[in-house]
Amino acid sequence: MIKNINVTELKPEQIQQIQAIIAVFKAQNQLNKSETKIDMIEYLLENPIEVDNLEFMKREEIYDRT
Repeated sequence: MIKNINVTELKPEQIQQIQAIIAVFKAQNQLNKSETKIDMIEYLLENPIEVDNLEFMKREEIYDRT
């Protein structure tokens, strides 16, 4: 979401504060994006899947297993 902010009547210090707040939000968004990605190879190495009778598992069974 992109918003336009009218800064014509703001003091330079206020503009700098707004820029700092925007930078914090951008950094937080980048952090949130990187946290949601899962390295499946690393995850599967730490949590191997047990296989019975060499049957294939469905994607849902792999992701929903406990």
